[in-house]
Amino acid sequence: MLKIQRASSDALESPGLAAFKLPPQIIDRAVEGLAWISIFTAVTSVALTLIEHVLQPEVAAAWSNPLPPLVSAGIFVLSVGFLIIQWQGWLSKPHLLDAAMVYQVAIAFGCGLLEGAAYKNPNAVVIGHSSIAVWMILCGLLMPNAPLRVAISGVLCVASWPLAYWIDLRVFGYAPMPASRLLIWVLPLVIIAIWMIILNHRIISFYVKEQRAEEIGSYSLDTRLGYGGMGEVWRAKHKSLARDAAVKLIRNEVLYGSTVRHENLLRKRFEREAQATASLRSPHTVALYDFGSTRDGSFYYVMELLDGVDLQTLVDRFGPMDSARVIHVLHQVCQSLEEAHSTGLVHRDIKPRNILLCKLGLEYDFAKVLDFGLVKNLRPDSFDSALSTMDGATTGTPAYLAPEAAMGEKEIDGRADLYSLGCTAYFMLTGRMVFEDLTPTALAIAHVQKTPPPMRERTDLPIPTRLEAIVMQLLEKDPADRIPSAAELARRLRGLRDVTQWCPDRAARWWELNLPELSRKLDQPSADLMASPAGMQVHA
Repeated sequence: MLKIQRASSDALESPGLAAFKLPPQIIDRAVEGLAWISIFTAVTSVALTLIEHVLQPEVAAAWSNPLPPLVSAGIFVLSVGFLIIQWQGWLSKPHLLDAAMVYQVAIAFGCGLLEGAAYKNPNAVVIGHSSIAVWMILCGLLMPNAPLRVAISGVLCVASWPLAYWIDLRVFGYAPMPASRLLIWVLPLVIIAIWMIILNHRIISFYVKEQRAEEIGSYSLDTRLGYGGMGEVWRAKHKSLARDAAVKLIRNEVLYGSTVRHENLLRKRFEREAQATASLRSPHTVALYDFGSTRDGSFYYVMELLDGVDLQTLVDRFGPMDSARVIHVLHQVCQSLEEAHSTGLVHRDIKPRNILLCKLGLEYDFAKVLDFGLVKNLRPDSFDSALSTMDGATTGTPAYLAPEAAMGEKEIDGRADLYSLGCTAYFMLTGRMVFEDLTPTALAIAHVQKTPPPMRERTDLPIPTRLEAIVMQLLEKDPADRIPSAAELARRLRGLRDVTQWCPDRAARWWELNLPELSRKLDQPSADLMASPAGMQVHA
C-alpha cells in the first residue's frame, strides 16, 4: 500500500508544528470545518433571534435600539459571505484560514454585543455561560489552526466580551455590573480558551499521525528524488513485488499557494497528465503503473523508475554527442512523439531534461520521453480554455520554445514539439543552446526574430551536412516550413547515408567506460547521476 511517509517534509517531521504554520495536509480539513461553521452560524443566528424575541421580553425591548438588529444581520451576512468566498474559490486556503481568524473574533464580538444589550439589571444573577464559550469550542473542534494563531484568536475572543459590554453600556445607558459578576462572565471564557489551545494541538497531532499511516495503492514512499514546478517525485517500493517505482505527487505548497479555483485547475491538469501518459503505449514514453488520490485530496501517479541520465546532464558532463548517437536518440523520440501527435496530444516541453537515456534490460541508450505535465490536447474542451487562461497562454521552457508558442498562439500542433526537438538536437550536437540570451523574455524574442547560428560555428566536431540541414529545417520560424511530422523526421533520419551507425556494441562500450555504475545497475545510484524519476528532473 502507498504509505505517505514523506521523511523530508517539515510538516510531518514536526507534529509539534510551526508557531504560525498549519501542516499542509490539515489545511483541507480546516477549510471544510470553516464551511460547516459558516452554515451553522448563519442558520443558528436566525433561529436564536426568533426564539429569544418570543421567550425573552428583555431581548425584544433591547431591539428597539438599532444596534442589536444591525449586529444580528451582520452575523448572518458575514457567515453567508464566507460561504460564497469559499464556493467561488476567490482566496487560497491559507489566506482563507487567515480571514477565518477575523471571522471568529468578529462573531464572538457580535455575541457579546447581543448579550450585553439584554443585560439591563447589573445585579441580575449570572446563570450559565456566554455563547462565546460555545462558539470557541465549535471553532476549536471543527477549524484547527497553528498554535499561535489559535492562542491569538482565543485571547481576542475572550477580550471581545468586556469590550462589547463596555460599548453596550454607552449605547443603552445601563449601570455597570459589579466586578465580581463581570468576572463570572469572563473567567469561563479564559478557561475555554486554554482548553481550546490544548485540544487544537491534540487534534492536529492526531491528523498528522493519521496521515502518516494512510495507505493507498500498492507502494510505500522511500526517498524524494526530485521536484519541479508542479510536483515532487519519490522512489517507492511495491508491497509485494521486487520492483521500485517513481511516485509523483502535487506539492502541497503549489496547491495551497494559489486560489481555490487555481488549485482545482492544477488538480485537473495533474489528472490529465496521468491520463495522457497512460493513453500512450510507445516503449519510448514513460510507462504509467497506477494513478489516484490520497484521502487529503493530493494526487499521485506511479511510473517506472529508470536507471539512466537525461540529455542535459549527459552533455554538460561529457560534451557534445556523436552524430550517429544523436540520430539514434532522435529516431526513438520520434516514435514517442508520433504516437502522441496522432492521438491529438502535444507535449509542449520537449527539452534535454525531459529525454532520458537509460539501460533497459540488455539495451543501452534506450530513450524515454518524460514529463507530459504541459501536454495540450489538439481537440480542446472547456477545461483547455480555462487552463490557457491560467497559464497566460505561454507554456514551456524558454530556451526550447517554438516561435508560435512564444507568441502565445493558441493554435499550436505537433510541429511545435518538432521545433523544440530541433533545439534539443542542436544542443546535443554542439553542447550549446540555439540562443543564449540571459532572460526568459529575451530567449522567447530570439526564437521569434533571430536566425539560428550555423552549428558548424558552435563546435569543432564534424557534423554531417545533411544532418545539419535536417536540424536547421526543424528550427524554421514558420511551422509550414518545418518537417511536417515526427514520422517524416524519422524517415529522413533513416535516409542519412553519410553517418556511421550507432550500434549496440558502441553504446555498451560508451556506458561501460563513462557510466560503469549505471551500466552495472547498482542498487544505489552515484552522487551526481541518480536513477531519474519519470516525469521529473533530478536536482543532484
